[in-house]
Amino acid sequence: MLREKRIKKRKQRFWIFLTVIVLLLLLILQRQIIQGVLSPTTKGVYYHVETEEKAVAFTFDVVWEPGETGRILDILDRYNIRATFFLTGMWVRYNSALAREIILRGHEIGHHGYSHKRLTELEDKGLTEEFAMMEETLREELNSRTVLFRPPYGEVDQRLYNYASEQGYTTVLWSIDPHDWLNPGVDKIISRVLKNAHNGAIILFHTNATQAVDALPIIIQSLKMKGYQIIPFTQLLATGKG
Repeated sequence: MLREKRIKKRKQRFWIFLTVIVLLLLLILQRQIIQGVLSPTTKGVYYHVETEEKAVAFTFDVVWEPGETGRILDILDRYNIRATFFLTGMWVRYNSALAREIILRGHEIGHHGYSHKRLTELEDKGLTEEFAMMEETLREELNSRTVLFRPPYGEVDQRLYNYASEQGYTTVLWSIDPHDWLNPGVDKIISRVLKNAHNGAIILFHTNATQAVDALPIIIQSLKMKGYQIIPFTQLLATGKG
């Protein structure tokens, strides 16, 4: 009897220990993903656009293949919405036809790093290589280029911003993050976007987040009912106060 109790207690301690470890790992992962936007803002980066227009921008980070990109494009077409897609170079290499489809359907693209590395951790040489490989990929696969840049994981510091700016890039983060990559539930994603909607908002989505795609029609309809235009980042920027 005593032996069974000891075994039971050991099992309980093991599961408690395992649960704590998993929770710590999830916390570390979440901090890594959103660290950039929780840090003090970096001067010159666009987290939103100062505008009097009732308008927001939909932005999609495109990293994991092929994700829900096709469904997203169909939904945006259905509602006549144009958005901004931040692509990684490796994704473009493996999904060039889909990347071309994004452009053909009237959306704008941005640079999200070639290999989705933490660019703030790279030396100057590594940073130069990442930008050069991304530009080469866009040129070879899409016959295109972009002046929009979103650092992977939202991690940016003044050095990275200055480098991107010197290369002619506008650095774009976001003001609304529904944390769709965590799959918190369709209703929560909808609520987080609508509750925080504001003039000049830049809204972050991920193309591999199925729940976000399921939420898109309701988000679009609700924002339109509230009087918001949904436009690409460059068009939103043009409405700014200067």
